[in-house]
Formats: sequence, C-alpha cells, structure tokens
Amino acid sequence: MNLFIGSLVVSVQITLIIFVLMILVELLVLKYQSKIISLISKNKFFGYLISSFFGIIPGCVGTFAMDSLYMSGLLGFGGIVAAMIATSGDEAFMMMAMATEGEISWTIVLVLILTLFFLGIAGAFIADYLKRKFNFKFYNKCKIIHHDVVEFKIGHFLKEHIYHHIIKKHLWQIFLWLFFSVFVINLVASMVDVELIFSSSNLIYILLIAALVGVLPISGPNIFLLVLFSKGLIPFSVLLANSIIQDGHGLLPIMGFSMDDAVKIKLFNFIFGLIVGFSLFALGF
Repeated sequence: MNLFIGSLVVSVQITLIIFVLMILVELLVLKYQSKIISLISKNKFFGYLISSFFGIIPGCVGTFAMDSLYMSGLLGFGGIVAAMIATSGDEAFMMMAMATEGEISWTIVLVLILTLFFLGIAGAFIADYLKRKFNFKFYNKCKIIHHDVVEFKIGHFLKEHIYHHIIKKHLWQIFLWLFFSVFVINLVASMVDVELIFSSSNLIYILLIAALVGVLPISGPNIFLLVLFSKGLIPFSVLLANSIIQDGHGLLPIMGFSMDDAVKIKLFNFIFGLIVGFSLFALGF
C-alpha cells in the first residue's frame, strides 16, 4: 500500500506541474508561431533552425505547426526531419517537471534539449543530401493549410485548448503512464536487483529496445525510459537515442497525409538515432 500511495503522490505532483507548463507553452506558441513561421521560407538553413526550434518546444503544438508547413509544401524533407529529431513530445514536459521535483538535474534537461536541437539541424542537412543523391520521391503537397485563427478569449481557450486538447488528449495519458512507470519500477526494485537487469552487459540490448519503442507514434511508453534514466538505470546515450527517434504525436498528421512520407521520415530518424546512440554508448555516455 505504501508503494502504491508513494507512486500515486509522485505522479500527481509531477502531472500538476506538467499541466501548468502545457498551458504556458500553448499560449506562447499560439501567440508567436505565425510570426516565426513567416520567416521559414526565406532561407533553407534558417528553415532548419526554425524547424528544430519548434521541435524542442515541449508538447506537440510546435511540431504540428511544422507538419502543417510540410503538408502545404512550404517545408521540405530536411525541415520536417529536423522537427521530428528535435521533438520529445510530452516527455519534454515530463523532464521539466521532474527537474522541478529534483528527480533529475536541470543541467541534464538543458543538455538533452540543446543536443536534440543541434542534432535536428545536422539531421536536416543529411536528410536533404540523401534526398538529392538518391532522388527520393515524396507525396505531392496540398494547397497551403492554415491553422484556424485562434481567439484569445478565456472561454474559447479554456474549452478548446485546456480541456479538449491538454486534458482530454494528453494529461490523463501522461498521468497513467507516469504512475505505471513509477509503480512498476519501484515494485520490481523491491523484489529483484534491478541494477543486475540494467547491467552494462545488457545495456546494448536496452538501447535497441529504446530505439524500437521510439518508433511508436505515441508518447506514453517513452515515459518509462525517462523514469529509468532518472533512477540511474540507463545511460544518457539510451535516452538520447529514444528521444531522437520518438516524436510523440508529431508524426500522426503526416501519417494521415502520406504514410509513404511518414515511413521515410521515421526510417531516417531511426537509423540516425541508432548511429548517434551507439556512438555515444561506445564512448561511455
């Protein structure tokens, strides 16, 4: 019972912090995204920078903005790859909340976010180079898709953004996955030697599993890896590989738009994530 209550309390505390952070990010992105997006077509490198920047914005709103530009033909393969590499989805909120609670250090959070940002830009260059070299074909883009004009009225924001988006689509899933992860890890730790399970001889397989988990177009399972990292059971390289490959819900709009494009984006990120992850793992990170 103490294990259950303890896991529940930690999960509620972190979820409440995430809730506040999600509201703040939602407001900021809705307010400023149109101004920043208008600059993206002026220069390809600047496009990579903006795409990667929108990717590191916690949650899915920044990535969905890049999805819209990709589907409208304003953003190319490299640009959308940058956003998908950089994004951690809802796990970014989780990291910030855990840092606030002292579960992990803010230094690690900043290092991970900055690493993903620069890897997003590097990945964009490589992706567009491969596209040109091998003449990859992509789905014909639709006419320009604009987001609906956002009304900054309290009733509209409470209903459409806080309730329908944050609470109904994200928050309850975050809480359940967080509670499940904390409870299961604590339960296993009370029964067996978890350090033996996550010993150095097994970490190579765990990195592969983390990469495969990242392929799933959802956020929840990746939270489990974040909790493992916070407890010192997996190294930074494993978390980074998963973060590169996973994109939360960010790929879902493109999957509906063109599954062939989505497979190319995910396949590139999977290979890129494995290369980076194994390289850092070999270096002892």
